[in-house]
This record gives sequence, C-alpha cells and structure tokens, in this order.
Amino acid sequence: VKVMVEVINPKPKERIYDPACGSCGFLVESFLHILYEDRAKGQKANLSVEELEFLQKDALFGKEKTPLSYAMGVMNMILHGIKSPNIIKTNTLSKRITDIIESERYEVILANPPFGGKEKEQIQGNFIVPSNATELLFLQHILKSLKTNGRCAIIVPEGVLFQNSNAFVKVKQDLIENYNLECVLSLPSGVFLPYSAVKTNVLFFSKGLRGIVDEQDSNVYYYELIPPYKLTKNKPLEYAHFKEFLECYKQRKITPHSYLVSLEELKARNYDLSAKNPNTKEEKSLREVGAILESLHNTQNQVMTLLGELETQIHTKSH
Repeated sequence: VKVMVEVINPKPKERIYDPACGSCGFLVESFLHILYEDRAKGQKANLSVEELEFLQKDALFGKEKTPLSYAMGVMNMILHGIKSPNIIKTNTLSKRITDIIESERYEVILANPPFGGKEKEQIQGNFIVPSNATELLFLQHILKSLKTNGRCAIIVPEGVLFQNSNAFVKVKQDLIENYNLECVLSLPSGVFLPYSAVKTNVLFFSKGLRGIVDEQDSNVYYYELIPPYKLTKNKPLEYAHFKEFLECYKQRKITPHSYLVSLEELKARNYDLSAKNPNTKEEKSLREVGAILESLHNTQNQVMTLLGELETQIHTKSH
C-alpha cells in the first residue's frame, strides 16, 4: 500500500478514490502521504488552510459492499484524524459505467479489488464488456472513473495479464490503446497469505498525459520483485523489499529484474501482458556421462530383478 501510494504520489487538492476500499488502507495512506513531509520525524507538510480543509472533506472517497469492512474502514479513517470520511456502503459494480459523469471521476485511483468472485448477469449488464469475473468488472469501472491526466495503481491477479478470452482481451486492448500503461510490478506468490495464494501484479497507468514517467517513453516498464526468502504467513513481504524498485521505476532503469516492452509487442501478443523476463535464462542441469551410465545400469539391474521375481511366481503357480 505504501509503495503504491509513493509511486502515484497524490497531491493536495486531488480527489482520491478506492472503489473497493475495505479497511481504507489506501485512503489513510494517501491522507498521511499528503499531510506529512517527513512522517518518521513527525514533520507536517506546509499546507494552506484551504488545502487542509479540502484534504479533510473533499479529497478521499471510497465504496465498500461488506458491512463489517465498511464499518472498519470508516473507523480506521476516523482514528487517523479524518473527520468526514466519504465512504459509501454499496456494491460499486451495481452502477452502469456508461452513467459515470465527470463529477464521479478522480485524479487518483488506488485499489485492490476482490478477485475470483462471480457476479450475476444483472450486474454484468452494467458493463461494456460483460464478464462474471469481478476483477475484470472492477478494472472497467476504474478505467471509466479516471479523470483525464489522472493516475491509477491497481492490484490484479496474474490471470488478468495472460487470459486470452474475448472479454479479457477487449478490456486490455482498451487499457493499452486508450490509456498509458506505464509499469507492471510483478509481485511474488504469497503476498496475501493466509487469505490467498494467488500470484498478483500491480498495474500503474494514467489517462491523457503520462502521469508517472516521461511522456515520450511509450514502452511499458516491467519489474519483477524477488524477495530474499519464500513468503509465508509468518514471513510476509516487507517495505524494504521494494527499495530497488522505488529507486529504479522513475528512471526506468534496466536491471536483471527489470526490462522494457514496447506497445507494439504487447499488441502483437494479442494483449498478453504477462511478465516474461528476457534476462532470465532457463538453466538446464546437465548430468555427467558417468552418472547417466550408472543410472542406466541401476535401472537395468532393477528390471532384471523384477523379471526374475516374475519368472519365479509363474514357475511356482504352474506347479
């Protein structure tokens, strides 16, 4: 959450939206990001009275379907000093995306929408590309809710990147051709343990002028995050593991874990956005000739032993 907010860098007087806000982690982190110049030292940013009032009342917006999560989210915001949380308890997907008007669009969208769920046909009918996959419906909602020159970071399951069904391809085509996909951060498996073992990625994109990187660079920057140990529920991903990524993404620095992919290549792949690191070579372990011969001899000996046992059984039964 902290890394995604840092990359998107919400600013004073910008409206920030999370369509599946849960406990409101993104909204709280955005609030603190704007409020403090140096949080570790408790040093607040030099915001005007107008900017502070806007931050309190008109900057942070969220929607949440689950009653318990909604209550936790509102409480979390209040406990962090946000006096007027603009959180609505509703199913975000129940609104037709063609009915989204300009006042319902935002400069910043940060989200980790639910994935793996299924929606009824009535809900699917609210979307240009119907699908029962909640992750695809939320992605469409987010695309339509982003203001021109707005910026977004969204967590998606790996399947969104490589799925080649008609619905997935259409939505990814819209993302590539009408928005600026700037970065795909490939996260390791186990980030959401013990709740989910699904591998996920973060998509960073903008609408209109490129919001995160140089607008002249139309390549997509891929970064493969590899922590120093296998993630478990007792050994989770830490902020420190993102150190190299945070240092590299602005300059789009090429490392053994990062590379650029052109939009032309993504189109040629039929909008398969999978992270396929060209720097990773498949290492094949070649056995020595002696080891291969020894293995063959052992196998031959086992076969001869089994044949001997089989002949003995046949001979015994015949008598």
